[in-house]
Amino acid sequence: MSSQRNDNEWIALIDTFLRLPRIPDDLCNDAELTENPNFQKLHRYINDLRDLSAALSRGDLQMFAYTKGYILSNMKALQANLRHLTWQTKQVAEGDFSQRVEFLGEFSDSFNEMTTKLQENNLELERLANVDFLTQIPNRRSAMQFLEQTFLLYKRTLRVFSIMIMDIDYFKSVNDTYGHDIGDKMLKHVSTTLRGVFRASDMFCRIGGEEFLAILPETNLAGAVCIAERVRSIMENAALDIGSAVPLKQTISIGVSNALPGDEKYNDIIIRSDNALYEAKENGRNRVYTNPPEDVGALLKSLSRTNAKRRQSRTADDSPPDEHGGSAAPPANIAE
Repeated sequence: MSSQRNDNEWIALIDTFLRLPRIPDDLCNDAELTENPNFQKLHRYINDLRDLSAALSRGDLQMFAYTKGYILSNMKALQANLRHLTWQTKQVAEGDFSQRVEFLGEFSDSFNEMTTKLQENNLELERLANVDFLTQIPNRRSAMQFLEQTFLLYKRTLRVFSIMIMDIDYFKSVNDTYGHDIGDKMLKHVSTTLRGVFRASDMFCRIGGEEFLAILPETNLAGAVCIAERVRSIMENAALDIGSAVPLKQTISIGVSNALPGDEKYNDIIIRSDNALYEAKENGRNRVYTNPPEDVGALLKSLSRTNAKRRQSRTADDSPPDEHGGSAAPPANIAE
């Protein structure tokens, strides 16, 4: 460097470049400085350092510094990390709570704790959105999603399925006679009593008020009627302890329907099942009706004969019984 400035003056000059928010014009035009190549190199480095640090402080992650050096390399690495963190934050905003940060020390710990809690809270909210608060079984929203998926599978593959709508008989009188607290207990009693009847592959849910819905994949109408009759019988004999001398018993009526080739939407099956439920109510309650109309008694006898033959066959070949035993939904190859 030029001998016109001593060491202390050069140190003071560099200090000025590093500390002042703006370089004075007289220094920028100083001939001694502008003609010194070593100083020009230092000047460019300090300017890039100043500009990049100022950009980062403003949150501007787009500035590019051409000069190379140890401090600038670290700042460029920080800039790159912040860019990636910005992308990760956008992913979190769009619902991807699996994002994790591993490159920013204590901030990484805080960020990862935040996304973990967001993920847990989101899963809990999703669960609550699909579960009936009172009975803790799937709700109507969850049921309609499952029914739509099952129906779309049926339209692609013709894999049979059936549904059954169940309604507690004279439920209004329970509320009127015993109060809504006992009414709520009855709803929980029904859900607790019946949830064990259905397979893991079935969907049993409360769809509103005193109505429940069961969706039975791989189950034809005869099989669904068999399960419905079992459900009806169980509820007919199930008693709810309400603290009085006589436990409370309440029957249910059931409407059953199966998917048909002409169905254009899953609501077609719901309408038929609803109509069957209406017929069950109109004809005395505590009954199982189907739509399309079928002789329920004849269906059950036919199914009983088929199951007897299957049990004989299982005995012969030593194979295990199906998970529903004698009252199970038959395989899809049983004629409807």
